[in-house]
Amino acid sequence: MIELVKRLIPDSVKKQVNAYKKAQLKKKIDKLPKLSKDDFSYIISDKLNLKSGDISFVHSGIDRLNLDFSSFQVLDILLEIVGEDGTLIFPTYPKLTSYKFLKSGEVFDIRRTPSYMGILSELARRHSKAVRSLHPTKSVVAIGRYAEEITNSHHLSIYPYDKNSPYYKAYTLNAKAIGIGIQTRFFSALHLLDDLYLDKLPTNPYVDTIFEAKCRDINKAEVVVKTYAHDMNKMHFNLPKFFASQIDKSLCEDVIIDGMDFFRADLKPTIDEMTKLLEKGISIYKY
Repeated sequence: MIELVKRLIPDSVKKQVNAYKKAQLKKKIDKLPKLSKDDFSYIISDKLNLKSGDISFVHSGIDRLNLDFSSFQVLDILLEIVGEDGTLIFPTYPKLTSYKFLKSGEVFDIRRTPSYMGILSELARRHSKAVRSLHPTKSVVAIGRYAEEITNSHHLSIYPYDKNSPYYKAYTLNAKAIGIGIQTRFFSALHLLDDLYLDKLPTNPYVDTIFEAKCRDINKAEVVVKTYAHDMNKMHFNLPKFFASQIDKSLCEDVIIDGMDFFRADLKPTIDEMTKLLEKGISIYKY
């Protein structure tokens, strides 16, 4: 129903509404206290608990932070915090929803297809040491010690968050997840629970079609990746409410600092706790 209503709204109206929302958001952000480099590093290290040697999924909305330094420096700060033994992972999804992208027939080029998951993810994609997973809709880039191991089998994932995916590998490696400028409603890695326990969910979140997507790998060779796509009509839930009411804050929590949104989570224990809840019939799809 929601998707139908959206289709009925003229594109010109959508653009005007989006422009107004962006302008209002900028006014709001500009009124918040500015974060210095030291402030930002303190938040990442002490509030979000990112340490040297950590593996971490980074979800971000840098434009929602009031920084007194260039956003282009954020990636360097994060890499410095985790150090040479650490690994950072960034979702690098396309502009369209998975279903629309796959229906469009557009070729996913691992070297050239941009990320629409925020400027930080695009900067990570362009990093000289970035390794990107070969998946048309749910690719990630990883930088660091485990980058190759985490990304090397995603093209085998018919379900994009399954055991061949970077999300599951990050889970087995006891990764952390952090949100910078955003809340847990953007915590994408948790969908690995969908693919591990699809038969236990109250609804199947995927459309009933296996797409054969044309992709280009790092050597410019064409590869066909078979995958399902999420049904956006079923992807309506309130993740902040779910985590606040069902998951202990020591495992996962939203954090607001000077009016700006962040989140932190320990991926494996959070997913393990969500698995226990799923056995009791409690899932994000009921929130």
